[in-house]
Amino acid sequence: MTRRPGSAIAALAVLVAVSLLPASPTSARTVVRRADGAGPPANYTKIKGLSEPRFKTVRETYEVEMEDGVMMYVEVERPKAPGRFGVILELSPYHGTLADRMGTRILPGPKNEAGEAIGLSGYFAPRGYAVVFADLRGTGKSEGCLDHLGPLDAADSKTIVEWAAKQKWSNGRVGMTGHSYVGSTPSMAAAQNPKGLATIVPSAGLAAMYHHEFQIGVPYNLQWAGPLFAYETLAMQRYLPQGVPMPLGGETGDNFGSEDVAGAACGWENSAATSGEAYASGAEVEWHRERDHRKGATKSKIPAFLVHGINDNAARIMATDWFLDRGGRPGDKAWIGQWDHGSGRFPNSRTCEQTSTLPCTDDQWSEALLAWFDKHLLGKNVDTGPAVELFLNDGRVFTSNEWPVATDKLTLYPDASGDLNDRPADEGSLSYTADSDGFSNEFNTGNVSYTSKPFKRDTLIAGVPKMNLQISVVGSPRVHVIPSLYDVDGGKMDRIGQSFCAVNPELREGIDAPALVLPAEIMSFEIECQSQAHLVEKGHKLMLMIASSHPDKVPTFANGAEITVYSGGEEGTSLTLPVIYNPKTYRDPYSRTLPQ
Repeated sequence: MTRRPGSAIAALAVLVAVSLLPASPTSARTVVRRADGAGPPANYTKIKGLSEPRFKTVRETYEVEMEDGVMMYVEVERPKAPGRFGVILELSPYHGTLADRMGTRILPGPKNEAGEAIGLSGYFAPRGYAVVFADLRGTGKSEGCLDHLGPLDAADSKTIVEWAAKQKWSNGRVGMTGHSYVGSTPSMAAAQNPKGLATIVPSAGLAAMYHHEFQIGVPYNLQWAGPLFAYETLAMQRYLPQGVPMPLGGETGDNFGSEDVAGAACGWENSAATSGEAYASGAEVEWHRERDHRKGATKSKIPAFLVHGINDNAARIMATDWFLDRGGRPGDKAWIGQWDHGSGRFPNSRTCEQTSTLPCTDDQWSEALLAWFDKHLLGKNVDTGPAVELFLNDGRVFTSNEWPVATDKLTLYPDASGDLNDRPADEGSLSYTADSDGFSNEFNTGNVSYTSKPFKRDTLIAGVPKMNLQISVVGSPRVHVIPSLYDVDGGKMDRIGQSFCAVNPELREGIDAPALVLPAEIMSFEIECQSQAHLVEKGHKLMLMIASSHPDKVPTFANGAEITVYSGGEEGTSLTLPVIYNPKTYRDPYSRTLPQ
């Protein structure tokens, strides 16, 4: 074939993590040393010297004034005894609607004698901690307007951390934790560098709202609409009488009868709908930049314990890019596993199920969190386990001293015959017609696919894959291109990760720099994909499929366009995987089976 001259190569860095993208078009991340493992995974229930429950507790309520005069509602559970205690802070928009002020969502395992979950407050306060539950402005019982992790929320996070650090019952050291949106407030707070913040433990969170909505311009299913109306609805339903059925679920009446009725609807002024046409293109605009705390979170010098699932279907793991860019900072810790978001169940596979009444005998998560806070808030000399534990798809564990893990690189090249080879192919192309059918069935959609030969040894994909895409589009100026990767074992095909790669080609020069897609123009550009922790066993194959619709993405622009994928030559399509060959892994006797 004769190939037309391609457009200039534009490097687009899509830094992983709940879902988050970089503003710059290039990545400076560099692997500098090889990871040889960090020994066996920890059994956190056997750690010696952890704090024991010995205090009766008391609950108090406060109203704390923010910089602009807005009053934030706060409840504190602490030991009913004199002294100064380490502080654990949950800063949440869900109190009173979708979550309690006990912290059972992040810590569902521990239960009382009646089999009821006791959460952060019931578990940590008797062990010598002051547990603080603060309602974000415009939510719960706090005044003000919903800000979606914007500049006001950021300033509030600094104020509330510093307030907690100065209280007479505080030892001056504050740790933040939470899951989902509540797992996003810790990284936002860390970016503000508040006095007294000693550590954060974000679970399934993010540090930039862009990654809640888009993967290089391609909207995530469900979460795309969250900042449009879902949070605004929660902010309003707290003013309704108790027991009113709500379309999004959750309780009503938490703030019923309050005189602050002005806060009922003012959050709509900060809705993502104000970003205008960018909600169609997926471009980053000022609304997103005001809610991007990655740079500060990356630079923060406090230790962070990151918890995130590869298959998270609400906070995609691309949202952890801020943590990746810390470059394996000494003192940090990460749990990366195969779990999803755990809505209504538990935040990770190492947690006892919130809805279960069975005895909790293997709650690795509660003990791991206790060890972490004992060390960083109480100054105890306790073991906190390996710096990195990757809980793999085969039920085993790989450990490391840093995340991202230092790896080799395996580059695979598609060719026009449908093969996926470890060396460049001859120039060629395959084409497909875009449709929306992949939203309901990812294999029943127009696509091109490429399959490798069987792997000759166990190969761990650990880190951030990259793709160089060379494509052209005919029939529509706007379309989504969604590469997915599958582990093939005979007739069994397992998707690797909830999402792999995705791009709106208009954003090939950067998510904040839309560029027109010209009919039949050949475009070459690089993207980064979602972080992975997946073991491809010896004898298995990999299949790369490229389509324009997928169950994880909203099919807003998915019908009729013809996409051609080019292979071969210096700029042809390729996939580069960070890999470890024949990795040392360990049996995992402590994981809990996730419900299907």
